[in-house]
Amino acid sequence: MILKRVISLVVVIAFISGMVGCATTYEGQQQQQAALTGGAIGALAGGTIGYLAGGTKGAAIGTVAGAALGALTAWAIEKRNQAMREAALKNRPVVYVKEDNTEKVIAEPVDKGQIIEEDGKKYRKVRARTYKINPKTKKEELTSDTTERVPLE
Repeated sequence: MILKRVISLVVVIAFISGMVGCATTYEGQQQQQAALTGGAIGALAGGTIGYLAGGTKGAAIGTVAGAALGALTAWAIEKRNQAMREAALKNRPVVYVKEDNTEKVIAEPVDKGQIIEEDGKKYRKVRARTYKINPKTKKEELTSDTTERVPLE
């Protein structure tokens, strides 16, 4: 019974999330898809954990909190991936800042943009850093720093 309620709540939240956003460009559609997926996964995880910790009321709170956190995290992941692809293809640094100025992603080629060839495929190493920005102080806090080989397609 409770599982049906949690699933219903997840479906409603996913539907509302999809209806609220405007995806008029391909990048916008990708962001919406990532946010929707992150929100749904977060809602399921939050609802399950909340139910185990606090019964029905905990499930409802966990579902809403998980959906919000999942959707927020999805933006950073999608923008990081997009910035890394763009930095690899253009061989120059790329910066994305969230519309509300609370997150920033910087991706830049490393090793002077040297192309790596392996098994007939070409790659470029790219370093991506994600920052959380405090809206009041504008101070940036590093939340992720990764270096990956990105295929050149």
